[in-house]
Amino acid sequence: MHGPSSASSGATDPLEPVNKPIFNANLWLFRNVLGPVNQGYEAVTPKFFRTSVSNVFANADMPYIFLNDFLQGRVQPGMEGLSRFLVNTIFGLGGIFDVANKLDLPKQDNGFGVTLGVWGVPQGPYLVLPFYGPSSLRNLPGMALAIFVAPPYYFPSSNAQWAWGGMGVINTGHVDAPQVKMVEDAVNPYVFARNAWEQHEQFLIDGGKVNKNQLLEGLDLPPTAGTASAANVP
Repeated sequence: MHGPSSASSGATDPLEPVNKPIFNANLWLFRNVLGPVNQGYEAVTPKFFRTSVSNVFANADMPYIFLNDFLQGRVQPGMEGLSRFLVNTIFGLGGIFDVANKLDLPKQDNGFGVTLGVWGVPQGPYLVLPFYGPSSLRNLPGMALAIFVAPPYYFPSSNAQWAWGGMGVINTGHVDAPQVKMVEDAVNPYVFARNAWEQHEQFLIDGGKVNKNQLLEGLDLPPTAGTASAANVP
């Protein structure tokens, strides 16, 4: 698969004059705020703690993921996602331990924008959102759905919700650090991030499970970055 080139960006990315400043601001924020926070986080916490935190947040995302599997009419992935969520919630102590992965129930990726794409809704203009990163007009409704489906929305205490959100920001910075570094090392970071996101989105619409190596084909990478992950770049 090959994403749109910079030469054709006028047709595929009409919002580029708006997107690029937001993209650059997001990179600046990560480099100067989230990056140092992540370095401090790694300095004061052991690896098993960071892995456990990432597991908990990944588990909290699962209801949104398997719900969209079912909305797409993909029953088997939906049942696998539901099973993964139940196994890790019950036997993995709320997702602290990724027990399901050992039972051949691997992590998945999905979203309501993918669901709309499966049912023929066009992507619409590529859109870079402040703090959030790559998206499109088709994906905007899914952001609201993700909030209402996520278990933390139903926490009885607002303080717990704020604590969850703060820890989520720290965890996002930790998880996304390698991808952000790869984007910064690309020949054209903006085009690379756009192509990676659009290819990843189309790959999910086509029903494939995440194969990050395939996402690297046709991207604007320097020779030393070819082994890194391209999914979910900011």
